[in-house]
Amino acid sequence: MNKLATLLALTLLLSSCAESFNVQGTTSISRFDGKTAYIRMPGQNGRTTYDSAQINHGEFYFYGDVDSTAFAYLFVGGEEVMPIVLEHGSLSLQVSTVTQRASGTPLNDRLSRFFSERDRIEDKLYSIQQESMELLLAGHSIAEVRHRLGGRQERLLRRMEKLETDFIRANYDNVLGPNVFMLLAARQPVPCMTDQIRTIVRKAPPGFLHHPYVRDYLIRCGQPPR
Repeated sequence: MNKLATLLALTLLLSSCAESFNVQGTTSISRFDGKTAYIRMPGQNGRTTYDSAQINHGEFYFYGDVDSTAFAYLFVGGEEVMPIVLEHGSLSLQVSTVTQRASGTPLNDRLSRFFSERDRIEDKLYSIQQESMELLLAGHSIAEVRHRLGGRQERLLRRMEKLETDFIRANYDNVLGPNVFMLLAARQPVPCMTDQIRTIVRKAPPGFLHHPYVRDYLIRCGQPPR
């Protein structure tokens, strides 16, 4: 009886350490119907598949347990769709040609707000690019176009950089900080210490600096964390 009680207590303890999640996804993209959706986890050796589900009539579902909150990516077939956070609770995914949104849990809501704001800035930058092309085609010189639109573009780029930097610094202590840092760092053709990255790491706590992704990037830049 003592062994049975000990085994039962251990089982309950281990179960309590895991966090259950369920994901309900919908998509209006017709070419996704009938395909397999995957949750894939990033790792040092690439991304590994955690779970999969078939998309039927625009709907798909995942459910399970994770030992701790985890950053992951939704794929459909071999196509990366969006990043998500696996955390305790019910998560809703909405996927269309215009919007990819994850909502219903705290970190996913926070991540979605960040991406929504970043998308708005990117849309404005794209509009400036389109306006620049129209002015050039109308016969204006490059110098004239820069004079007319350069200031607005520069303000938007500074706003984008501040948004990204503030978000990572506000999330140093959870999975969003280091993973969004890596999304930002991946834009660089080779690892390098930009002014923005210096600002991010300057006052970062040890837990962030020694995250495997962050530490590896800093080492490749020749500036390993202490």
